[in-house]
Amino acid sequence: MRILKSTDDSLAHRLIAAIMPLIKGSQVEVMSATADFEFTMTQLRMLFVLEHAGCDMAVNELAEHVGLSMAATGRAVDIVVRTGLLSRREDESDRRIKRIGLTESGRKAIVQIGQARRRAVESFVAKLDGAERAALDAAVATLGALTSLHLPLPGGIHAAPSCAVTPSKVSK
Repeated sequence: MRILKSTDDSLAHRLIAAIMPLIKGSQVEVMSATADFEFTMTQLRMLFVLEHAGCDMAVNELAEHVGLSMAATGRAVDIVVRTGLLSRREDESDRRIKRIGLTESGRKAIVQIGQARRRAVESFVAKLDGAERAALDAAVATLGALTSLHLPLPGGIHAAPSCAVTPSKVSK
């Protein structure tokens, strides 16, 4: 068996070419799942950033992760807070800081979006025969191991926000 060496560029190109039909195939499902919310892409990204963070974030932290000014982030947060998917509260140690977090409804929205994407991928997998499934299973195991090793943080966020423990939360 001859092993073909490929450049990183061609490997990256082939990986995108292989995954893109799955991503595009799930877009209709995902957009249908988000249509009820009438989000902008930035507002949707805020939900995913907060879900990934696993804690409430200060508005300035959220602004940094979504690439908006503090003022624009504040306006976007106001809209999503009114939908009930995000909450806003004062920081326990500094009342000037506003913390933004996912509500239970916000978490359910993220689950709903994930389920839509999963349904689209399950439809693809259902079309495969046994040999194709086995080959895909092996490839997915390898891809999963490599992404876990080299991309430990999901969602495209390269540095996890600090979920600082405030003095009032520290147990003595």
